Amino acid sequence: MKKKSLDIILASSSPRRKEILETVGVSFSVITSEADESVPEELSPDCAVCEIAQRKCGAVLEKMKADGRLRGDSLVIACDTVVVYGGMVIGKPLDEAHAILTLGLLSDSWHSVYSGLAVYYKGKTVTRAARTDVKFRALSEREIMAYAESGEPMGKAGSYAIQMKGSCFAERIEGEFNNVVGLPLVTLLALLREEFGIAPDDFMKL
Repeated sequence: MKKKSLDIILASSSPRRKEILETVGVSFSVITSEADESVPEELSPDCAVCEIAQRKCGAVLEKMKADGRLRGDSLVIACDTVVVYGGMVIGKPLDEAHAILTLGLLSDSWHSVYSGLAVYYKGKTVTRAARTDVKFRALSEREIMAYAESGEPMGKAGSYAIQMKGSCFAERIEGEFNNVVGLPLVTLLALLREEFGIAPDDFMKL
């Protein structure tokens, strides 16, 4: 079967999402969305991340239409990720003190990571959510302070990077690992296959 011709655009400036796609051999370009990421508090986490991902996707599509870049084979991928602890959404830390507070909350407890995907292809946009549950071991005050001072928590939802030094905090993971990093790849592959008939070897060079 002939492979599909795809012009893949990642609607995100996240280095983690870029690395995930690059690791599995995807050729793509990046267009940032600058979309509004505020949502009503009553929305459930899975609905909220899908809503934001859809806005990001739509914003990038508008940019592409405006500059004439949108093609018949354009495939736009947008994603939004949040960490939820005890029903409370935990975003990126505002500063080192905020990171210390967040890590103290997550210590010796479970939290959930939700990601929402929005994918556009040939006039159709589909959203899908993914959830991964993570259990942190008990963290000492000393290691929380040291990790916060390292700067790694900054810019990370939940104040940690599970693919970096933060990996030593995760005692157990239930669900997709890459979802915690920032892009649920397995969920994305399923969406592309089921909704658009796009197989992994149509765009991945394994």
